[in-house]
Amino acid sequence: MKNILVPTDFSKQAKYALDFAAVIAKKASAKIKLVHVLEVPSSSSLHVTGEVESDDPMEKIFTIKLIESSERRMAELAASVSGVKVETHIHSGSPFKVLTHEINDSNVDLVVMGTSGSSGIDELTVGSNAEKMVRHSTCPVITVKSPITGEIKDIVFASDFAEDQPALVEQLKLLQTFFGAKLHVVKINTPHDFHASHDDVVNMDTFIKKYKLENTSRSIYNDLSEEEGIMHYANDIKADLIAMGTSGRTGLGHFFLGSIAEDIVNHAKRPVWTYRLHK
Repeated sequence: MKNILVPTDFSKQAKYALDFAAVIAKKASAKIKLVHVLEVPSSSSLHVTGEVESDDPMEKIFTIKLIESSERRMAELAASVSGVKVETHIHSGSPFKVLTHEINDSNVDLVVMGTSGSSGIDELTVGSNAEKMVRHSTCPVITVKSPITGEIKDIVFASDFAEDQPALVEQLKLLQTFFGAKLHVVKINTPHDFHASHDDVVNMDTFIKKYKLENTSRSIYNDLSEEEGIMHYANDIKADLIAMGTSGRTGLGHFFLGSIAEDIVNHAKRPVWTYRLHK
């Protein structure tokens, strides 16, 4: 791991993410790329050199002041992290498009980002930038809602174990090894998708043996929904992090079927690690 991308909007959740990314970066001897995306007035344009073009002088002054303020705050954030190299970058445009470009063009190995989550109609129609990153990022994403003060000792990995996903498991094993954590493999049984425990145990044992997982437990957990089951199980064992694969589903299929991983990102209080499944 060499490059960690940390988006910031200067919220407290983004600072929690930066602090956690710094812990990871120190352990991995990695570099942090701290990125802020400006939403400049519609008639203004911002060049990579920092020059502002606008037909309205007041808009130009506003944008310049905004850039200056952002540069100052970025410098303060970078200075708050010790023992890690932090590069700061300020862009303008759509946060999702900017971050996607950074991931693809800067060989980013991990995204660590804060999120406050979303609920209700906003969750269905708008979605958060974190949710979009989870759905589309080509590298693992860790979302953070609160300060992470302790070590990552227990990781919950939830799956239905119905498909082979070697790329996901490879990344999962790297995550477990990096933190030296115990991996708790869990299958959630719900009334609407119930399976015999014997079959689930066979599938999980086959999964664990096939991918040579070590320091691992397996459990079957019953709940009303997969989302609630994963969060309740993580709470029961006092897990430090939840790990999941996400389908990256988009369009109407995503609207009607949703993504359990994205729901967990929105609602779980614990940090959530996700990796997009490759078909």
